[in-house]
Amino acid sequence: MSKNKTKFYDFNECKTEFLFESDAEKAVLKEALRREQKPKIRKKIIFNTILISFFVVGMSLVLNNYETNELKNIQASIQKINNNKVLTEKMNNYSENLKTVNNNYDDKYSVIINKANPINEEFIKNYKLVTVENNVYSGILLEEETYNNYLKLKENLLQRGYYININSGYRTFNESKNIYNSYAIEKGESYAEKYVAKPGTSEHNTGLAFDFTISNKKNSYKTNYDSDEYFYLENIAYLYGFIIRYPKGKEKITGYSYEPWHLRYVGKELAKYLKKNNLTLEEYYE
Repeated sequence: MSKNKTKFYDFNECKTEFLFESDAEKAVLKEALRREQKPKIRKKIIFNTILISFFVVGMSLVLNNYETNELKNIQASIQKINNNKVLTEKMNNYSENLKTVNNNYDDKYSVIINKANPINEEFIKNYKLVTVENNVYSGILLEEETYNNYLKLKENLLQRGYYININSGYRTFNESKNIYNSYAIEKGESYAEKYVAKPGTSEHNTGLAFDFTISNKKNSYKTNYDSDEYFYLENIAYLYGFIIRYPKGKEKITGYSYEPWHLRYVGKELAKYLKKNNLTLEEYYE
């Protein structure tokens, strides 16, 4: 009787003896080895799946955090506006017809700023901004010369028992962006594009313009635009270099709705000329 031939195979890092009677037994062994490898492959697949899942979740959290911060910035800007009772300027259908003009950038106080004539942040980088003091609204900034002339206007009004306060002055480009985005979210992109000033198209981005309230009561937050105090302001503002930037009856020319609360500093000489000839800045540049 012949002896069985003995072969050794490395199975799970151990020397294991198998006595093969036939090729069928070899096939069984191969199948066993293959089945042993399957759990290892499954572990790799599971591990890689978990790793990818963590990556996807991580990226989602990062993006969500970014979007949340952007939304918070928008909400903060809107809250600031609401707290200060700001009346946001609103373009009208005629803003689409505004024309590009040859702006005199050497004289920053006469520069026209609107949808057709935007400025960039580089233009105002050398502007000196100062804080408005003794104001019922806090955190308001204006360009320095604008503010100095505002103080002279304010003193004139006080002598007659009229009280003026600024509720919106300089706005950063980012604040204007957030205002625009808030309207785009609330009323749609087409509405915002048509009626809301983008960064660089608002006079507030320069610190040369401000929104105000005026009353014969010291701590009033409201303005009666048919009152004596408003009529007086409207007629003496030019003496200090200010104009009502978006007057009634000029909506087709300025591209903005009537804004009796919006003053713009243009310098005394130009303000006097515009007042005398009943002109807007758009008409002056024609």
